Amino acid sequence: MDRGIAAFVLLASACAFALYGFVTRTALREPAEPTAISLDAAPASFALAGGAQTLSTQCRVESAPFEGRAPLRSVRRALLEKRPARIVAFGTSSMLAADASSPIASYPSELERDLEANGLQVEMIGRTQAGAVADDAAERLKTAMAALRPDLLVWQVGTDDAIARIDADDFADRLRDTLGWLAAHDIDVVLVDPQYVARLSDDEGYTGIVDQVAAVASEKRILRVNRYEAMADLARAHPSWSRLAGDRFRLSDMGYRCAAEYTADAIVAGIHAAVKAEGGETP
Repeated sequence: MDRGIAAFVLLASACAFALYGFVTRTALREPAEPTAISLDAAPASFALAGGAQTLSTQCRVESAPFEGRAPLRSVRRALLEKRPARIVAFGTSSMLAADASSPIASYPSELERDLEANGLQVEMIGRTQAGAVADDAAERLKTAMAALRPDLLVWQVGTDDAIARIDADDFADRLRDTLGWLAAHDIDVVLVDPQYVARLSDDEGYTGIVDQVAAVASEKRILRVNRYEAMADLARAHPSWSRLAGDRFRLSDMGYRCAAEYTADAIVAGIHAAVKAEGGETP
């Protein structure tokens, strides 16, 4: 009998701890005003209520979390059709839940929750990219996108290329080619540049790829999540806080969460831009 009571108490304590963690995480990110994406009765337009969510206290940075105001027309079209926007999060092994402490702490899961907090219904799909863009990985991406037919590709790009010492100009040429293919197939894109790693901050091969992602995104008018500079800001402001896992390269749970917040804000801004560009109502 005593063992049964002890087991019950232990189970109740574990549940209470899990609930506390969930409530604490939710409380960290409080939008200044409620945000939502809603459809008007008219089928040709919709309005976004409010703006992007306020970043959680631990993820606020001096650098712009994202760059650009490119319209996400296909995502807007999904809203008008009253269906979930299909989003593929594509990139390195950080797309796998195995890199996080649990599946719900992975980057795709965090991003899905942040988008839903903005009132956006999504179908989130995570896919990993093996190899650098400048080799046959670009063709594998095209094959995957042709099969999945997403409205939006969130593409973590450049890390494998930098580690593989791919020539920066070759990388940029292949990136331009792939972005052109995606545009021709009406797939919206948000680029996420490589993560900040202190030991590689003076490595010209690594930072050269980061710079090329920024340059091509600007040239092609693609939304870019400024993950490198944002994570560098966080590292400088809070040296005792780790956004990296034990191997000092992959992101930790906190790193995934901040990257997801920055990406969600970029996507909401892109939908606003699509409304404005296509003559829809704006807040």
